[in-house]
Amino acid sequence: MQSQFERPESIEAKAILRLVSLGTTTLDGARELIGIPEREEHALQMFVAFAGKDGASIGYAVAFRHRVMIEFEKLVANQQMGLQAAA
Repeated sequence: MQSQFERPESIEAKAILRLVSLGTTTLDGARELIGIPEREEHALQMFVAFAGKDGASIGYAVAFRHRVMIEFEKLVANQQMGLQAAA
């Protein structure tokens, strides 16, 4: 259940983990959905650095992808710990 105060990155991470649990994608596939390929991220970071405030929204989007990945990895770790405890 979603809390009205739940952070957007947490909501997205849970939704992507749900895709894994449904068999729609694998953990690696989910990580690819979340992440930005290194080359593209480097180009975006360069744009943000040179664009100043005009690049702020892109900087926010890149940072958001990182926060989603952190939340996703936390959920995966918690899920794996729960499975180990149940065994």
